Amino acid sequence: MLPLLLVCAALTSVSLAAQEKVWDADLFTALNSVNWIQQGNDGTLLASGDKALLGMDHQSGKILWTNADLQAVNKESYFNVEGLPIAYLEYSTGMKNRGAIINVHTGEVYFDTGEEGLRIQSYTSLPEQNSILFEATEGKQRKIINFDLKTLKVNWTADAGEVKGLLNQVKKLAGVGSFISQGPMFTKDGEMILGIKDQIHVFDFASGTRKWQQETDKDIKALVYSPINNSLYLGILKSNRLTVLAPSTGEDITPGKLKLKGAMLDILPDASGNLILVETEGFNLIDPATNDLIWKKSYKIEALEEVIPHANGFIAIGKTEKESEIHYTDKSGDKIWGTKVKGYAYFAVPTPKGVMYISTERSNILSFADGKDVWDKDVKFRSIPAVAYDEKTDQVFLFENKTAFRFSFAEGKIEVIGEALELADVKRSTPLEAEALPAGYFVFDDQHLSLIDRSGKLVYTAYYKPMVVVNLMSVAQFGLAAAGVDLDIQGTMSNIETMKDISNGAYKTGQSQSGSRAETRKDFSMGVGNTELMNVTSTRLYNSLQTKDFKFLTAQSEDGTKKAIYMIEKATGKILKEIPLTDKDPGYEIDEVDQLIFVNEKNRTVTAYKM
Repeated sequence: MLPLLLVCAALTSVSLAAQEKVWDADLFTALNSVNWIQQGNDGTLLASGDKALLGMDHQSGKILWTNADLQAVNKESYFNVEGLPIAYLEYSTGMKNRGAIINVHTGEVYFDTGEEGLRIQSYTSLPEQNSILFEATEGKQRKIINFDLKTLKVNWTADAGEVKGLLNQVKKLAGVGSFISQGPMFTKDGEMILGIKDQIHVFDFASGTRKWQQETDKDIKALVYSPINNSLYLGILKSNRLTVLAPSTGEDITPGKLKLKGAMLDILPDASGNLILVETEGFNLIDPATNDLIWKKSYKIEALEEVIPHANGFIAIGKTEKESEIHYTDKSGDKIWGTKVKGYAYFAVPTPKGVMYISTERSNILSFADGKDVWDKDVKFRSIPAVAYDEKTDQVFLFENKTAFRFSFAEGKIEVIGEALELADVKRSTPLEAEALPAGYFVFDDQHLSLIDRSGKLVYTAYYKPMVVVNLMSVAQFGLAAAGVDLDIQGTMSNIETMKDISNGAYKTGQSQSGSRAETRKDFSMGVGNTELMNVTSTRLYNSLQTKDFKFLTAQSEDGTKKAIYMIEKATGKILKEIPLTDKDPGYEIDEVDQLIFVNEKNRTVTAYKM
């Protein structure tokens, strides 16, 4: 049966709507073999072959450009720069590989890395500087490339130290991830500050000239620039020293009184312009005007790990695997209350009613007044819950371990709306997410789809066998392992970030819509090349972020003989449309904005279907 679909008895079967073939194109002459297809941010469909790389109008199939220099492009190297019609890719020239930054709409090459082994692996968008900061490596040398979006040219390239360590060498060879640990930060004098592992690099941003660099004994734990006093604060991992540097010269300007009693944990700003100094022996405030500690005594808490500034004081959290402590102080660092909670508290945020926490043992809200439980009963989450924010009701939906909850940050109340909800083939380790829809709460991952209505009833649940099975460590376990915590916590860390955003009032979902929206989101304040093209790209970005009424997924039959792309209605679980994939290793691209499916058939023909 394709796919394996488990639904409630009330769901009736539907016939699949016929798919409309919009266009097809035989690219044998142009490319010899279509190795892969990929869509640019503006919608342009790129097709890579042995002979060239070409760009096609995704609506008509018309070839817009062909670049015969970009042969045998490595798909794994390709990435789009968010919000821009710009991409990076690597291609073969005989026995050597080169990299190129290109305009996906025109095929124009803005920058070519040459044959010296320079490889770009990541980037940071700098809207205020109207630039993109590309991160690259050349042999063992790190490189920083400043790409100007006004001129569409590389302003400068600068060295940023050597790649050290076996793990970093592997990451470099794989072209994985950013190597920048802290920053970029920009000073009032025009310097750019970067923290990279155990090194500080400071450049004149206009010219790329290095002003100074410094290597530390161990990895940098915190690097914070304060514009109030034009100072750079440096904290080293497990070090009992906090250093203050002059950002223009790197000179040590640490006052004699600024000494740590324990190991440095973090430095972060508060709402008053002071800096919160967090160390293993407690936390205190630094006055940037004098660099002196404001409180006579640091506030101490066992196993201190995190401090959260609050409107009326500070929330301090100490964490161990078996027990955690949550304390609330006033702005002078005087204790209001302290409460012990069972388990490792991996999530804590201030809410109007108190401090909400989730630990490995339980969850509750601690009242700001006295630190006592707000909820009558603790809630126990076996894994990180799936989270959805309902803007219309200003409530949060949570789902975990067959139970659905509804929670209000404003009122501090939580209620169970559904129990014993059996989702198809869902395990504790399944990284479920959630989304609020008019019909209810959509709970999903790449292959699992379920809808729970607002009364807590399971409307349908479905599981689709993936075409490729990848055995990965739990996203939550990976995130905690990176923080040095060895705990069996399942789920996805993105749900934790969602809850933090909701509590801070910074989380907004897009409006439900089936088509597109003629609105743009400006990420860059100044013009970038073709203004009309930028508007198209920005509109596609905006529309891609909106909540859709449908979900695309790929699946195969139990015996692996049939594969397909499905368009599924979230509210009902009904398969609206289907595109069979006949190739053994099918190549395809899904355009959710314009509801188009592009299929690379037999490495020769590209066909577009309207869904």
